[in-house]
Amino acid sequence: MATFLDIGLLQSFSIIFPVLIVFALVFAILSKTKAVGDSPGINAIIAVAAAFLVLLSKTAVQLINFMVPWFTIALVFFILLILIFQVMGAKEVDIHKALTADSTISWAIIGIAIVIMVAGFASIAGQTLTDAAFTSGTGSTTTIDASGVATSNFNQNLYSTLFNPKVLGMIVLFGIAIFAVALLTGSTK
Repeated sequence: MATFLDIGLLQSFSIIFPVLIVFALVFAILSKTKAVGDSPGINAIIAVAAAFLVLLSKTAVQLINFMVPWFTIALVFFILLILIFQVMGAKEVDIHKALTADSTISWAIIGIAIVIMVAGFASIAGQTLTDAAFTSGTGSTTTIDASGVATSNFNQNLYSTLFNPKVLGMIVLFGIAIFAVALLTGSTK
């Protein structure tokens, strides 16, 4: 039964959205940077070519379909965060100063983008690479216990690795080291 919130029809268009996104991004970047000149026609031709090249790769389409919702959520979060600061009394000039004066915010945004991209690559190619490793004879399906990382299931291997007590302890130690270095080398104003 079809309902008002049924978005199954959008699955038929899931190949068109990545093409449109790639076209828009490439056209915007070429227009902004003027890398090939000021001509919007040449920029549009290059953007259409890039969009069709993405269309030829099933992996690229899947990767874009995975990453776009996460980038959208991050963008909405940052916009709402800026709105909260403005409600608290910050002006646009103050927000611009904070974004340009301190590189911490820029690095945080770059870090979030890298995490989204790595998660996208892992989601799209992780099981494929795991299957390739086990079919080429380099892996083994025998495990000592059920939480081992030598299984043919990528998600189980990933969760077993990330939530291993040694890895969690290493993450905590790295966090302490980062904060210690940041606090010890910070300037006193």
